[in-house]
Amino acid sequence: MNSKYLWTALAALIFLNGCNQDEPSTLSTAVEPPKTDVELLNEQEWDDNRVYVTKDNYILMKEANGTIPGIMKPCFVVNSAKEWPREDLSNTDSYDLPRVDFRWNNGDFVSSSASEKAIYESYDKVWSIKTDGTDLRLVTDDFSGDVRIMRRSPNNRYLAYSYASRTSGGTDKVVFDVQTQKSTLLGTDLGHSQFLWAEDSSYLYFEDRAKYWKYEITTGKTTQMDDDFHFSEVGVIYGGKRYVVSDYGIVVFNESNNKRLYSIGLSTAEEDKLAAKNISLSYDRKYFLKSRSISPNGKYAWGESAQYRYFINLESKEVKNEKIVRSEVGDYQYFEQLGLNANYVRDGAGGVIFLKLNEDKTVPKDKWMNWPQVCSGHSATLSWLYNGFANNGAFIKEGK
Repeated sequence: MNSKYLWTALAALIFLNGCNQDEPSTLSTAVEPPKTDVELLNEQEWDDNRVYVTKDNYILMKEANGTIPGIMKPCFVVNSAKEWPREDLSNTDSYDLPRVDFRWNNGDFVSSSASEKAIYESYDKVWSIKTDGTDLRLVTDDFSGDVRIMRRSPNNRYLAYSYASRTSGGTDKVVFDVQTQKSTLLGTDLGHSQFLWAEDSSYLYFEDRAKYWKYEITTGKTTQMDDDFHFSEVGVIYGGKRYVVSDYGIVVFNESNNKRLYSIGLSTAEEDKLAAKNISLSYDRKYFLKSRSISPNGKYAWGESAQYRYFINLESKEVKNEKIVRSEVGDYQYFEQLGLNANYVRDGAGGVIFLKLNEDKTVPKDKWMNWPQVCSGHSATLSWLYNGFANNGAFIKEGK
């Protein structure tokens, strides 16, 4: 202890003892409760100006890169995930902006001989955060394996996800209820995973054993779909229509009767040349959409192949494309999370690129920002937008 504070404490103690000997005190003094570990940690001066949330977890504020200087964004260091606040549907403040689910193994790589806690921290968990980079929440750690895909229900309550299970040896497909914290296993196989939620969150389509299935939330009933039923890894059901963003185009169905309404191809002049030579596009990976997204209302979609980027207005059926130039920022780049009416886009999970699009829905080269979202662990990926209609779809509050 600093000698100054030691002497001050001793002097105060001597003074109080002297007073007590002279005459009994008739005054009662309120005793302050002892400070918590977090309060004591936050009283210290840290070189990185960290602010502790719990005794093992803290937040670093970092200046975002970009065209607007001085904007500070939080970067989260989570060393004890079980102490971190969980997503709470009753907390209305968490839902005033659109949110993003993502997977993150918040701990470092460890060996099999490490402690149980260290191994737990190194495993995948599902997290969520507001689109402006605030309000990080733990969604679920009720599994042991590597997450493959996740999709949130429109009412925010249910998370459908799959993971390569360390116990079953297959890919488990699960529905997690954020409200009850209960997980329901839908299936296990070694194949691909896809999920698509009903507009009212009452049912879910999923893929298992190379078949499509429908799972009803209230009854738990699972029904196999007919062979002519289709959905995809990226899509949405909205306004009674099922939007399917497939490998090489978009197909729109009437959800009530599965009638095909229209489709939009994504051909380019180069692709047409291949087709003329009878080269099947379905097997030419150069034009396969390896990245895709769709707006919450199904009005806009985006995709990126090895050579092209596409931006599609599904109402006007207009397709815009650009040839990818790796040394340049494209007009349709960083669209991984496509906001309502394509006014905002957000890309990434470990590090975030944030853009408000121009009126013509292109990337503004003079107004952008990016920041590190997580400052611990070894990877964060698989971002997926939900609660997309909040704040009229805007990813940030005005003036911030």
